[in-house]
Amino acid sequence: MSNLRPELRFRDFLQVLKNENDLVEITHECDPNLEVGAIMRKVYEEKLPVPLFKNLKKDPKNPDPSNLFNIVGCLGGLRDAKKDNDHARIALHLGLDSQTPMTKIIDYLIEANTKKPLPPVLLEDASGAPCKKNKISGDVIRLNALPAPTLHHGDGGKYIQTYGMFVLQTADKTWTNWSIARGMIYDDKHLTGLVMNPQHIRRVADTWAEIGMGDSVPFALCFGVPPASILVSSMPIPDGATEADYIGALVGEPLSVVKCETNDLHVPADSEMVFEGTLNLNKMVEEGPFGEMHGYCFPGHGHPCPLYTVDTITYRDDAILPVSNPGLCTDETHTLIGGLVSAECKQMALEHPKLKSVIMEAFTPHEGVALWLALKVNTKELAKLNTNSEDFCKLIGDYYYSSKPGFILQEIVLVGDDVDIFDFRKLFWAYATRHTPGDDQYMFNDYRAFPLAPFIGQGPRIKTLKGGNCVTDCLFPKQYEPEGVDFVTCDFDGYDEAIKEKVRKNWSAYGYK
Repeated sequence: MSNLRPELRFRDFLQVLKNENDLVEITHECDPNLEVGAIMRKVYEEKLPVPLFKNLKKDPKNPDPSNLFNIVGCLGGLRDAKKDNDHARIALHLGLDSQTPMTKIIDYLIEANTKKPLPPVLLEDASGAPCKKNKISGDVIRLNALPAPTLHHGDGGKYIQTYGMFVLQTADKTWTNWSIARGMIYDDKHLTGLVMNPQHIRRVADTWAEIGMGDSVPFALCFGVPPASILVSSMPIPDGATEADYIGALVGEPLSVVKCETNDLHVPADSEMVFEGTLNLNKMVEEGPFGEMHGYCFPGHGHPCPLYTVDTITYRDDAILPVSNPGLCTDETHTLIGGLVSAECKQMALEHPKLKSVIMEAFTPHEGVALWLALKVNTKELAKLNTNSEDFCKLIGDYYYSSKPGFILQEIVLVGDDVDIFDFRKLFWAYATRHTPGDDQYMFNDYRAFPLAPFIGQGPRIKTLKGGNCVTDCLFPKQYEPEGVDFVTCDFDGYDEAIKEKVRKNWSAYGYK
């Protein structure tokens, strides 16, 4: 990677993708109204190189058509596993070698929890910061004239914010939160989007409401931030923790930040664009609908959401808007959010006195669109607990569903140590063959349900936002006992090593290539 720092500099990230033949520069004119979204979905679903749209159809009212803006998409999508490491782009978000597998990425994230936080460094002279190159404000701002994409049929508007980062700070300035939350253009001067509990963005904003300033919460919305920042902004880190400090520890050096033009918030100096203004929690307007991470858009089902006023925009020359187009797996909502929840759930197991020796791996399989958590169980250690299916599943359910990482989960699947939970074919085989529906499933109806899950949002539980959580036990009853259960899997891996090695060695002799 030479002197490129893809985890720290957004354009370095794009250059590394280009160097690895994982980026296509599209110079053919593309319409941000659905065409860009359709191209992105095809890229995700066929695991093709990242699209960089360099010739977007522009509105004649665009205040700076030369610089506002190009679009790049699919930055957290998968590469084709038959040709490359499928999670290469996620590894590059962290500055890891692009061949680092997901198992190692999860372990790297867990290891980062042991490192000393490194607060960002404020650049006193912000004039040279890339994000300060250009500036528009007041009546010059025309959000509707920007080439923001309408991504799905049925979306309620143009979603300019899908892969940017909100910056908010508590009223007493003790906690600065960097987070991802979707944002739709409402009119030329305003955005609207989800600001909901228990997400930190809501917790921070509410501190302003508590002192009577809920109608003027300072915010910044940053696009094209250091890739490590966007990844950490997706993480369910503890309340009160500052993402910027954690990012410094993760990448081994403090981030460079600059002060906003209109408020005291600090933003990454290398950002592509920064929107500044105020959030009004008291002014509710219709937002959405939006095609979300679970693969559905329900036309006509908008939500009342608060209003953001955009007062100033600063931006680089030839600014680039990163975009995520969520839907069927696999996109950033599965690789980033799901992958980060996986790391947090494995960390939780390591911190639990009983589970630390029993839970070997944790992963939210992409095919489960971040609603499932698979836990790989060391059955020998499990037998030492002298427990049973019901009690163990209650321990698991209570522990995870009461946690912040567990907020997006609706089903936890337990499998034995012979199952590779990173291989969905094998995981689903175990799911289909090792539990009796109903008998081996334990419901948890007192915990908060995830409102974006389609079966919650479109079902009766939307009224209570509680329950529908499940632990499915795909362990055989004998696996809770010291003698265990003896079985042979009827696949290639089920043969002994001598036979497998002989077959591999003679493969071409058999006539196969």
